[in-house]
Amino acid sequence: MTVVSPLFERPLREDLELWEGVWVLNKPEGYSSNQVLQKLRKKSGVQKMGHLGTLDPIATGVLPVCIGWATKIIPFIPDHPKGYRAVMALGIKTDTQDATGQIIGRWEGDLPNLEAVTEVLKGFRGEQVQTPPSYSALKYKGRPLYHWARKGIRVEKPPRVITIHSIEVLGYEGRKVTFEVFCSPGTYVRTLCNDVGDRLGCGAHLAALVRIQSGPFRLSQAVPLERLLEARGPEDLKGLKIPQEEILGHLPQIRLGRSWKEKIRQGRFLILEEEHPAWPQVDAGGPVCLRGPQNEIWAIYRKEAGTKAVYRPLRVII
Repeated sequence: MTVVSPLFERPLREDLELWEGVWVLNKPEGYSSNQVLQKLRKKSGVQKMGHLGTLDPIATGVLPVCIGWATKIIPFIPDHPKGYRAVMALGIKTDTQDATGQIIGRWEGDLPNLEAVTEVLKGFRGEQVQTPPSYSALKYKGRPLYHWARKGIRVEKPPRVITIHSIEVLGYEGRKVTFEVFCSPGTYVRTLCNDVGDRLGCGAHLAALVRIQSGPFRLSQAVPLERLLEARGPEDLKGLKIPQEEILGHLPQIRLGRSWKEKIRQGRFLILEEEHPAWPQVDAGGPVCLRGPQNEIWAIYRKEAGTKAVYRPLRVII
């Protein structure tokens, strides 16, 4: 029988498998993404974990976290599109481009109307270049840009190509515009707000941000971080992880019998099309997800180029 500590703060080894897998968290405001991981490490006793896409402390919403064996499949989980619901405050510019910064400009004239705001936002659809903000987690000489910015040293990273797939105004009240945007990874929504304000001529900054989608994961799947941190036993965690059958569904799939398990565990090359005619048709180099009889993820393999259908292991999970 599994024994759990009274406060479930230092679970015994038997409990660690309860944490391993993919979690979609609803990150609260005020935490960095790494601070979320630190709290989860302390709670779970598992050190091996990583998140899929940084969220600034001001932001809330979808933060996928992979724990234990799930860290091996991070490169294969889609990180696009990203979806956000943002509140943009018109008439005020800040040095960080969001509400945490110092005011560096204030518009005293009339604010643009809804029609003007909508038209300017529409103009940001499509592929474009965006300059990352000075206050960001991007690295320069091994330290994040915000480290240098706080010392008064401004480091400009080169512009990079991003894509705004869609952008829609949801509301306009006072000086605040609420909009929804779906974009490519690496897009800074606060920089988008800053650039929109510049184009409108009145300035703007990001007042609030909720990530509503990250790749295949949506806000409706997200579990509040507090719920995990307050869990007192295994029963409090059941049903909160993303089921394995819902992970990597974008890849070609094949379910194998137990006779294959040891070969895969050993990381052996496989020639499967003759022995397993249900093997999916994939191009050379394309990854395939191998699953066990219960739909559990066993490994990610890749089809090698050549005349024979040879498959090389990329990640072995079991």
